[in-house]
Amino acid sequence: MSAPAAPIRVLMIDDDPMQLELVDRALARDGFEVRAVTTVDALVREAARFAPHLVLIDVNMPDAPSDETIAAARAAAPTARLVLYSAWEDSKLRALAERLGVHGFISKSESVFGIAKRLRALQA
Repeated sequence: MSAPAAPIRVLMIDDDPMQLELVDRALARDGFEVRAVTTVDALVREAARFAPHLVLIDVNMPDAPSDETIAAARAAAPTARLVLYSAWEDSKLRALAERLGVHGFISKSESVFGIAKRLRALQA
């Protein structure tokens, strides 16, 4: 009998605490280990402690533009896969993901079950 797989560690950044709580609870129920932060400074600190596999990044953070948030996430969690997370339409998110060179994007309109599925696929 093999040992259970270690949970996928996800660090989320979003300035909306309700959105963070919703996704955090759903991912935790699905076996992910989740940490949630609301500022870029907190992202940097938590990434160093938590060593996430994936960083789920809201593209509209009030304390830094998307490219600065991505740069901070890359520096703080260099082995993590970076995933944009926004209510923007898919074509706009896809273009930003390509421009910033991240691993993927997920729309906030995606169901919480869909988010977990997409994150698992991105981690594989």
